[in-house]
Amino acid sequence: MRKLLFALVACVLALMSTACVGGSKYEVLGDCVVYRYWTFSFGWRNDTLPGADVATFKQLSNWLGHDSERVYYEDKLVPGVDVSSLEVIRKPLFRDKRDYFYQADPMHVRDMASFEVIKWFEDDFWARDAQCAYYDTVCIDDADLPSFTILEMSTAKDKHHVYYFGRVLPLADPATYEILNNSVYSRDKSHIWCGNDLLEDADYATFTVDDLNTAHDKHGGFRWERRDTIAGE
Repeated sequence: MRKLLFALVACVLALMSTACVGGSKYEVLGDCVVYRYWTFSFGWRNDTLPGADVATFKQLSNWLGHDSERVYYEDKLVPGVDVSSLEVIRKPLFRDKRDYFYQADPMHVRDMASFEVIKWFEDDFWARDAQCAYYDTVCIDDADLPSFTILEMSTAKDKHHVYYFGRVLPLADPATYEILNNSVYSRDKSHIWCGNDLLEDADYATFTVDDLNTAHDKHGGFRWERRDTIAGE
């Protein structure tokens, strides 16, 4: 549940900071390379790139740069990237001839030739190749690709499982699983969830979603995954 809340907050902050983030860039200051970016707490910051060679440094985008030997995602050194085949996809995704990288982390893509992003949600995405599906860096080894369907940013399913942020949602029946009214609540034929939290005390027959993060049943209200003090109708 916390991960879903954090994702919603991150989306709001991303929208608020678009203009500032657009000004992020790499700069040479004396004998070092810095990544210049905006923070709400401290304003503009300059973080030095560890080990960057000033003479050979190049900026590929305002979030990806490299010198003759090293690759940097923002201010983070990304080990193991082949500089000669480095390619920008879309923030925060890039690749070389061997693998794709999400931010500063390798994805360990199984089949490079068939890899494709299915759906973007701000900086997160669902993807697949000929062997498996992915949520960001999470590889779903046993996904049934012909039946794989994306429901929303956090959730997808195939004929075998429901996946929440790339992980199997326990007990969920994919044939009957559904998101309720574009809210944080979902259900299958037997269970109700808020995000990945099973609402064990929810009355299935009378459970009703009120808005994004509140609901009620005959026993009372819910706010997110917790019982609220608002009486159900």
